[in-house]
Amino acid sequence: MPVRAISLFFMLIIFHPVHSLSATEDDAKIKDILDRECTNLKADMLFDLIKRGFPSEIEKGLTSDLLRIMEGVVKRTDFDGIKEEKTVEIIRLVYDAFKKGAPLEYLDQIFDVAYAKTVSVDQLFAAANALKEFDDSDVPHEFYEEFVYRSIEDKWETAAVPVLARGFIYGVDRGLTPQRVALSIMIDLENGELKRKGADQLVLDAIKLVRNIEPEKWKPLSEAEKALAARRVKKNELERIKKIVETKKAGKETEKRKAEDELKEIRETRDEGRRQADKERLIKEMNARLAAYQGEILKYRKEQNDIEAALNIQNEEIEREKKQKAREKEEKRRKEIGAMARRAAEQGRSGNLDTDRLNSSIERYIGIPYRFGGDSENGIDCSAFTRRVYRDQGMELPRTSREQAAKEFRKGKVLHKEAC
Repeated sequence: MPVRAISLFFMLIIFHPVHSLSATEDDAKIKDILDRECTNLKADMLFDLIKRGFPSEIEKGLTSDLLRIMEGVVKRTDFDGIKEEKTVEIIRLVYDAFKKGAPLEYLDQIFDVAYAKTVSVDQLFAAANALKEFDDSDVPHEFYEEFVYRSIEDKWETAAVPVLARGFIYGVDRGLTPQRVALSIMIDLENGELKRKGADQLVLDAIKLVRNIEPEKWKPLSEAEKALAARRVKKNELERIKKIVETKKAGKETEKRKAEDELKEIRETRDEGRRQADKERLIKEMNARLAAYQGEILKYRKEQNDIEAALNIQNEEIEREKKQKAREKEEKRRKEIGAMARRAAEQGRSGNLDTDRLNSSIERYIGIPYRFGGDSENGIDCSAFTRRVYRDQGMELPRTSREQAAKEFRKGKVLHKEAC
């Protein structure tokens, strides 16, 4: 073999084995997921589409988060009968929203809306974060799920979604009827009031309208809620001041570096025409400037440390309040689940459901078009329909068909098959 060819051969061995090994390992990981999860999806076709759809991620090496998202999406889309191209599109959508900061647990709950809709990363990001806020609140599932699905389907401004969600939560926290608060907000949105008023004013007007309708239900803030709200205001103010201080400190650090460069230049420059006394005077002035800059930097650093200490106190207090509220919510939920279980057991023993309520629940959805991933009046799918019907019977089902299929209800099993 010629010397040049031998050299190139060894260069390839030296510089490329790690990448090739990594790529091979990633291919194996993808294939392992597809082999386990693909029953209806064509695994080979999906593998090729994933390779073409995620070139930069595969080049760098697949992260555990992306692999987890791939597995979760494929598991669902395979069960729900979604095509290979759409599956890869949804993996990309979920991954990009996750990278933007959306919680994966809530992305998993909402991505099925993309089955039949074109959904942007920002829309999915806003919806997942809204779901998280609602999940920590006392707003009933049936109302906030409709609210979040509508935010995507009606293409609400993504920047307004968190404001609208918090306004909805606030109205319910104050004792107002969830359905009225949600409808009041959504009617204003449909009438184009968001552009005219802005999100904050729209929410205030919607809550004011419902409060005027049911003044007897309005609950003023408790002392604990007032204290928590005050802590949050203080936290936001501290964060605002911290940014100002950080900006000022960074500015002084830049000025100090420039002064240091100037001083170095003065010391190193040999200018025969400049008197030694002038040079020493300049050096003295520059040292004085540097000392002043250093003093200001230290002052800002102290302010920054004081603000961070105060922020830590506020964060600890807020976290303590959140944990207490979460414990109370968990206890309430535990009691509700116990009551549901008792009702389900009684209905199972008798073999009868409340047929009047059942028929009433079903009739409400007659005429609403079927739509994969839908969970609103614009379109609803089978799993959303069965979940809503069972909820009216006092039993909570998971959102997806796959999870519902694992549930055991004597009458529900027949109902689910008929619905799908």
